[in-house]
Amino acid sequence: MFIYALGGEHRYREPCRAILTEMRGGGLAGETSIELVHEFSHVRYRHGIARAEASESAGDIVGMCPSHTVVRGDIERAMGLWCEHERLDMRDAIFAAQALNRDIDAILSPDRDFDGIPGLERIDPADAEAMARLK
Repeated sequence: MFIYALGGEHRYREPCRAILTEMRGGGLAGETSIELVHEFSHVRYRHGIARAEASESAGDIVGMCPSHTVVRGDIERAMGLWCEHERLDMRDAIFAAQALNRDIDAILSPDRDFDGIPGLERIDPADAEAMARLK
């Protein structure tokens, strides 16, 4: 979601920007993973953003919402999810495991690979009705 908000033109750009505005204004709360911050920084840098700017943007994410570290139980659950859900890559399996292990029942992502994971509802950032339920 953060990548779309700060990236180039895309159908998710404006909905994700609106979400960040809501979060900054306190109208929407969320949690994230240190792994997401890592991925965000890597993708921004790989797309030609200077390290200092990528680092500053990543710091904004960390300052905006609580960030969870990956622990052994997350990796163990992620490996099971990765094997059970062939569409998931391992990083997304870690995100799903972290949410489930912390009793977080929704994940805000345009990535349909999260669909069908028991106990975890994927909220599409462009789905206004689903977003309204989060507020």
